[in-house]
Amino acid sequence: MKHFLRISPAGILLGLISSGAAAQELGGHISVSSGESDNAFKSATNFLSERQDTYEAGLAGKYNNQYLSATAEYTGQDKRFAKDSQEDRRFLDGSSSILLGSLSSPVDLQVKHSQRTLLSAPDDLNVTTNQDERKIVNVIPRIRKKITEVDLLSLSADYSQIEYAKNKLNNSTRTLGEFSWLHSISRVSDVRFLAQQSDIGFDNFEFADYRYTNSAVVYSTTLRKLSYSLMVGYNKSERDIGGEYSGSTYSFNASYNAPLHTFKLISGRSITDSSMGGGNVQSVNQNPNSDGSHRVDQIERTNTELSWSTEFMCNKCSANISLHQNIDDYLVLGDEGRQQGGAFTFGYAFTKKSRLSYRISDMKQEFSGSMAGRDYTYQTQAVQYEFKFTDSLGFSAFYEREDRDSDNNQRTYIEEFIGAAVTYSF
Repeated sequence: MKHFLRISPAGILLGLISSGAAAQELGGHISVSSGESDNAFKSATNFLSERQDTYEAGLAGKYNNQYLSATAEYTGQDKRFAKDSQEDRRFLDGSSSILLGSLSSPVDLQVKHSQRTLLSAPDDLNVTTNQDERKIVNVIPRIRKKITEVDLLSLSADYSQIEYAKNKLNNSTRTLGEFSWLHSISRVSDVRFLAQQSDIGFDNFEFADYRYTNSAVVYSTTLRKLSYSLMVGYNKSERDIGGEYSGSTYSFNASYNAPLHTFKLISGRSITDSSMGGGNVQSVNQNPNSDGSHRVDQIERTNTELSWSTEFMCNKCSANISLHQNIDDYLVLGDEGRQQGGAFTFGYAFTKKSRLSYRISDMKQEFSGSMAGRDYTYQTQAVQYEFKFTDSLGFSAFYEREDRDSDNNQRTYIEEFIGAAVTYSF
């Protein structure tokens, strides 16, 4: 596991958390898994059986006191391929945040870090040579002033640095300024008026630099079981070399939590770009994707996600259903990417120590413009049996199947993988 010991913003944040989190929350896991693939090249004609091993370490923690709040959750993996079907690869996924001050103090400073693995080419296979890593670091100072019992004014800045491990053309820096007026309507609802302006500069592709402005009204309410937030506004982007794009923007977030059911809905439309994408935010879509990063451009993105988790079928059962749709309209290049899909997960606990789970996921990816004709469908299935010897030590055996269909025969394949893993949690 020595491959994960490298100096980075993530390591610094984890160090700060772990140094003082003994009385708070700190945990993690170490696992070793090994299995056999019957189609390691992911090919329609060239089949290779191969052992593939994964060494994984994860760490998560929270720490809070009067002056500081910190959270972190990271997973590092070392993937190895016995017959060199792919390049051995090590990577880190996760996020962390440190807040100096509090959300009720007149001044605070927040530092955030996140890292995510993406596909380099959105139409190509999910293999290590087609994987990139995006790292985002944010420094966010804020000042606040309460002018009445129900009105709060705030001014903030957000300096962001975005770096890609491979595609350096998508590296960028951005400076955002935001003014916000929050008005409390009642104990459970409020309305916020905000205005934002950003300057976005690409480190190695200055012709894509642009300015972004956004003004919006946000209504939020939090009830005992239901909470939701609706934002409507207007956004505009202006390229430094000329060209303007504008239109309405919106977002709607809702969640419903009951003893046996949880519903979540996220929907929105806004202007982003191939560097920022979705900002490394977790999605219900767990399929590999490029998050818009394949070509340097501004993107009008329309996104909807819906999920439902329930335990109503029996007291030992759990189920989750999720649906997603994402449409990326590249404003200058004229390309469009449309992705839609869904997933179903079911779990059954035989005892407190043993559990069986099944997951199936379907996705359809369509392209127009420069990638027209590269559409594909992608389905994954996984069955896993888990057994805990102790609270810390566990064993699992699993079967996985990938089924990718495309008009391009070189990117069509079926792969089956069977393996086992040992995990130690702390």
